[in-house]
Amino acid sequence: MEQAVAAALAVTDLRMDGRTEPLGLGESAPRFSWRLAAPGRGRAQSAYRIVVGRECDPLAEGAEVLWDTGEVGSSRTFDIAYEGAELRPRTRYQWRARAADEAGTWGDWSPAHWFETGLGDVTGWTADWIGTPAVPGSQRLPSLENVPRIWAAGPLGPSEARTGGFRTRFTVPGGARPLSAWLVIGGALDPQVHLNGMPVAGEVRDGAFVADAGDLIDSGENVLALRAGAVDGLPGGLCVRLEVVLEGRPALPQLVPVAGESAVTVTSDGRWRAAGEPAPGFEQPGFDDTGWSLAEEVGLHGDPPRGREPVADRPSPYLRREFDVPRPVSRARLYATALGVYELHLNGMRVSADHLAPGWTDYRHRVTYQTYDVTALVAEGGNALGAVLADGWYAGNISWFGSFQYGRRLALRAELEIVHDDGTTTRLRTDSDWRAGSGAIRYADLQNGERQDLAAEPVGWTACGFDDSGWLPAVPVSPPAGRPAAAVAPPVRVHEELAPRAVWESSPGVWIADFGQNVVGWVRLTARAGRDRPVVLRHAEVLDHEGALHLANLRSARATDEFLPRGGAGAETFEPRFTFHGFRYVEVSGLREPLTSDAIRARVAYAAMEPAGEFACSDERLNRLQGNIVRGQRGNFLSIPTDCPQRDERLGWTGDIWAFAPTALFNYDARAFLHSWLTDVVDAQAEDGAVTHVVPDVLSGRGLSPNPREAGSPGWGDAIVMLPWALYRLCGDADAVARYYGPMRRWLAYLDSRSTDGIFPDEGFGDWLSIGADTPKRLVGTAIFALSARQLAELAAALGRADDERACLEVYARVRRAFRAAFVQGPGVVESGTQTAYVLAITAGLLEEAELPRAAARLVRDIEARGGHLSTGFLGTPFLLDALTRSGHLGTAYRLLLQESFPSWLYPVVHGDATTMWERWDGWSHHRGLQDPGMNSFNHYAYGAVGAWMYETIGGLAPASPGYRAIVVRPRPGGELTWARTAYRTRHGRVEIAWRREGGDFTLEVRVPPNTRAEVWVPGGPAGVTESGRPAAESPGVALDRVVDGHAVYEVGSGSYAFHV
Repeated sequence: MEQAVAAALAVTDLRMDGRTEPLGLGESAPRFSWRLAAPGRGRAQSAYRIVVGRECDPLAEGAEVLWDTGEVGSSRTFDIAYEGAELRPRTRYQWRARAADEAGTWGDWSPAHWFETGLGDVTGWTADWIGTPAVPGSQRLPSLENVPRIWAAGPLGPSEARTGGFRTRFTVPGGARPLSAWLVIGGALDPQVHLNGMPVAGEVRDGAFVADAGDLIDSGENVLALRAGAVDGLPGGLCVRLEVVLEGRPALPQLVPVAGESAVTVTSDGRWRAAGEPAPGFEQPGFDDTGWSLAEEVGLHGDPPRGREPVADRPSPYLRREFDVPRPVSRARLYATALGVYELHLNGMRVSADHLAPGWTDYRHRVTYQTYDVTALVAEGGNALGAVLADGWYAGNISWFGSFQYGRRLALRAELEIVHDDGTTTRLRTDSDWRAGSGAIRYADLQNGERQDLAAEPVGWTACGFDDSGWLPAVPVSPPAGRPAAAVAPPVRVHEELAPRAVWESSPGVWIADFGQNVVGWVRLTARAGRDRPVVLRHAEVLDHEGALHLANLRSARATDEFLPRGGAGAETFEPRFTFHGFRYVEVSGLREPLTSDAIRARVAYAAMEPAGEFACSDERLNRLQGNIVRGQRGNFLSIPTDCPQRDERLGWTGDIWAFAPTALFNYDARAFLHSWLTDVVDAQAEDGAVTHVVPDVLSGRGLSPNPREAGSPGWGDAIVMLPWALYRLCGDADAVARYYGPMRRWLAYLDSRSTDGIFPDEGFGDWLSIGADTPKRLVGTAIFALSARQLAELAAALGRADDERACLEVYARVRRAFRAAFVQGPGVVESGTQTAYVLAITAGLLEEAELPRAAARLVRDIEARGGHLSTGFLGTPFLLDALTRSGHLGTAYRLLLQESFPSWLYPVVHGDATTMWERWDGWSHHRGLQDPGMNSFNHYAYGAVGAWMYETIGGLAPASPGYRAIVVRPRPGGELTWARTAYRTRHGRVEIAWRREGGDFTLEVRVPPNTRAEVWVPGGPAGVTESGRPAAESPGVALDRVVDGHAVYEVGSGSYAFHV
């Protein structure tokens, strides 16, 4: 194929599905993208050509060309779908692109870039799911998660008695031999336990009483009786679980059954009998307890202030396999996934910097796999591949629901494919030839933390030649229900290490390190310690008023890492591998030496997204606010978009992310991250179109209500419309619109079906966490319904679905009429009169044009009546400043943004030492101190939605068409701001805006990428405007379009410009 001569328009930054030379693509029609580089002004693409070859440069002589688009007359530079011959799994393809400029002159071919396909569908796997053999009973203790804590009842609640007696009866079916009867008792001081009148001998582990009472179990009725004291003098802590495992029946309740076992489970609850001072003989089966009261339930295991008892080791499975490579290696790829989370090692080296892979998806629907290039790690001759598994989201604690939400049995699936220099292939897969053991990691949980015994780590186990004769053969594990899929979301990686800002000794031998920022990740500590006591790291976001860690707002999450050192004279390094915490402060105990700032580092982890936007201005308070917004996004963008990263919640609340999405997409290229999560949203959507409150859905049936289905709240489920709308508006992502269009239509139909004559019922979360104002849920739900209908009409138009667009506009018009009839009480008067009521009515276009000035005036009046403060919650806040700006009240918008007193965006910055966004306006306040710890996160991005207004209004950057093909440059200075700088890496290239005002002068510098155009708003009349030192009217590539609102509006193409007036 003949190459063109060099030309000025160059194709750069080539990508496939948004990634540079990606491995393991799962799409059958991946999308090509590039950016253009060209000097001068007004540069644009008029045509393109793409060629794709299999395993070689498509321009090479004799290349197998799978697709040649020919010369396509188009300005498109991104999301061009592959339309060639079918792509094979496990194959490398190379491609090039070239472009013709605005004059039709073709530039050079780009350098060759490559991409590789993944395993394809389920048939692409040859590997088995494997795990460790059934572990001994001492390592498979029943969990206390979700078990009620009980105590003897008093007149108005639990008795104040420091001891109590407790009894319950349970039945074991006959004909099956008990294999074990593991009993775990938490929150009990010196328990004396009897089963069927016989004493139960046990031991205390991690503060819990543990025993195997299998020899005492009878067929038929059994009686469990115990007497216990209150721990730390706090009555109401007793928590009991007895699990009798029987032979010859189906499984313990879990996702993947274990053949040949079943369980009878007994837990403490309000049906037990309890007495403050039991009579002698109460432990005997025939004792008459009918005079005893029913026990008082006083919460669940894990509820503050007691927290959880880890109870016992749950060692991480270690799996390994040695293998021989007979010939030189050309290429090696490792495909892997797990039920749980995994870490892979090849010949003593970690295969990647990824953490917590494969991440969190709804394993009932989808399990993702990762692809790694391990060519440099494979050696000719002997090799060893090893893996460590941990509970992760699959089997670990999720929210306040406890562990084992998807299953108990951890498993690995991995396949190593080696292509040799001679073209032959060697494959290693997980199967029964692997060996299984354990190591240093004795317990690992995302919320509770990690426990390691460093002396238990087998030395050299990931290297060839290790003696694994004491290990057991790995066993097959039944596959999960979810479909296998190539990973889409970027991996979790460590991006930064922070030294502490201060270290001090809070009490003898106990040290606190302050890292100066609220971050998400974990700590690496290097220090001397001994085996006589563990090194313990506890994490917190803030300190209480006495200078101690404030742990109550973590609720039941222990957020504690414990390490039993090897011992010896030298320093050891302590770092967890399968947990994360939200923290600024870390408490350290168990060292043999003082903690120094050199010894400890915070490792900051989040999804590996590319930075996209930048913002800075003359007000340092706003720069700190911007930093808080960015850090809040990082900390909550690990595997899914979560509400908070520290307490026992960490869920993908739909209402939090859609409001924040425009800000998130400015800060980072989060398209792949959000696409992955939207796949889970669609998987969780009900047949009637309802969208669950959280995704993945672990809330239904046990949520705040609890309802059988936690779904369908306006402003939450609308994420299924508003996220694709944000992706389309800001990124030009038409694929998001097409991919989720059907689910969006079903959601709109659901809203319609739930409404009566266009009015949504009084249900859902409403304007969550508003402050000092209560907007009716019917009003909120109806306004959001209208907004989604209007946005879906726009998206239907983008797909060319004219009939659907009309249908959506008809729904919008009907809901608008209903809203006006129900909630508009006069010209510009909206029911309840709250800020959110007016903001939503203005934003959704529910008022007539003539009513807008009065409505906006009432909105401003409410703000002024509150002393220049806001009152909005999660649904009103994202639109508040924009509604004021669009209605002609820019000054009031700035007053709200720059307000320092409570409540405001800057109050936490100026007075609360905040380094991330808070969940509540009053997470801490002068008049109250710390808020109720039951719901008080200091890392919650929802109110960071104000970032979008800062970028568009202060920075002056907004899309005039989807994806910034057309750009609006319109800074609107206000307050005391004297300058601002904004930059954003659009799909076309980098846009830069910098403005400054000094005295009566205003300077505006703009950089516009090739293949785009911008309208630039310069304050004042055109007569006094210069560009690059000459009258703007005479400047090449600058055209005056109009004069409006006291601005001269110029049309420009690509290039750099400097306006002055």
